[in-house]
Amino acid sequence: MKKILLSILLSTLLFAATPEQVDRYLSISNADEQLVELETQFSRMQTNLNSISKEEDTQSYDMQLLSIRFKEYLQKHLSEDEMDEILNLYKNVILLQFVSATAEEVSDPKEAEAYVKKLETDPESHMRIELVKKISHEMYDKESMVLMFDNLMKPLLENAQGGDKLDPEMLKKSREAYVKRMIEETENETLYATRDFTFEELEALEKIAREPVIDKESKAVFGATAYALEEFFLSLAKRYDIKKHQPGNH
Repeated sequence: MKKILLSILLSTLLFAATPEQVDRYLSISNADEQLVELETQFSRMQTNLNSISKEEDTQSYDMQLLSIRFKEYLQKHLSEDEMDEILNLYKNVILLQFVSATAEEVSDPKEAEAYVKKLETDPESHMRIELVKKISHEMYDKESMVLMFDNLMKPLLENAQGGDKLDPEMLKKSREAYVKRMIEETENETLYATRDFTFEELEALEKIAREPVIDKESKAVFGATAYALEEFFLSLAKRYDIKKHQPGNH
């Protein structure tokens, strides 16, 4: 009983992050621009699906809800003190450099691919690759990638046409493939984004990435993304046919 009372007391004392803190975070972390990009991409996807849907009553999901739900989740899952810690960390020049580098649009994805391949064939780049992979693993939490699959892809597949015939083993393999692809993509993107960083700057960035608050931020952002998108993904399910999206059916 005492434990329950203490946990309720603690959760009451840990004030939620303020809307002002969340807005400040979205601005300096570049998450606000990423949200706008998400809204644009998913609006396009929804329009395309609606145009080919055989259903007469095709309801459109209000994309502005993505930002609202994202902010709501961050406010609820990060305390005021935790958000202060995160905002203070973002005063670091190296972290701001990283945010700026990852925000840059890659004009040609093949350019990034070619850079990574070239780096991998250079024996002298081995230490650099290993260090950047550490940074990527610390900044982009694997457990959160699993959460993204479980909260978005799994409900989409289960509620799609043919979802009732899904084999649990197939879902498990889909999750593993999804997480593997996400890890590889984030590693490659981080390698390319930090191509102009010196080794000393990468070491400083890796030190920042090991800060416990970065793990809290990563989990909160992935959780907020999943929460922001889950209703939209469920709205897609009726128009998603598993057979058409299986390998060999493209």
